Amino acid sequence: MTVYAFGEYTPEIAETAYIHPQASVIGDVKIGERVFVAPMASIRGDRGRIEIGDESNIQDGAVIHSESGIVTWIGRRVNIGHNASIHSERIEDFGAVGMGAVLMVGSVVAEGALIANSALLHPKTRTEPYSIYAGVPAKLMRKYGKDDSARAVIDEYLDHYVEFALSYAKKLRRISD
Repeated sequence: MTVYAFGEYTPEIAETAYIHPQASVIGDVKIGERVFVAPMASIRGDRGRIEIGDESNIQDGAVIHSESGIVTWIGRRVNIGHNASIHSERIEDFGAVGMGAVLMVGSVVAEGALIANSALLHPKTRTEPYSIYAGVPAKLMRKYGKDDSARAVIDEYLDHYVEFALSYAKKLRRISD
């Protein structure tokens, strides 16, 4: 894994978290238990603090960055899809951000909210709990219950990535340069 201190800030990474060797973690970053960070993910705490809660996952190519004076806070059991750009204030527990989605500064993803693939949350957008947002700019599509099939799919992904966090260090092996 590529982990860098930045000035006075050194990332704090739980022992059960897995950071792929091609991912980058810089500066004022705290990563919780059983978090999976995939190849080419970039987590840059060089301007502000970033906190990632337990059992969350940051998939391939995702970028997480913060602004001075803002803590980018990602709750527990949050799914962040491939190539998502997170430049936001807060993603509450059980939130999900689809592939290629963009969350701008000050946006808040409420508990259990699902942000669709390629959606865009403009600065300071606040979503509603257990709702699905899609489009550019993202708009509320529908509310859903905790028993909804959309939630079941996200929970499957989360369980899959928690297992990866626990098994990748043992199973992944480099076979060539």
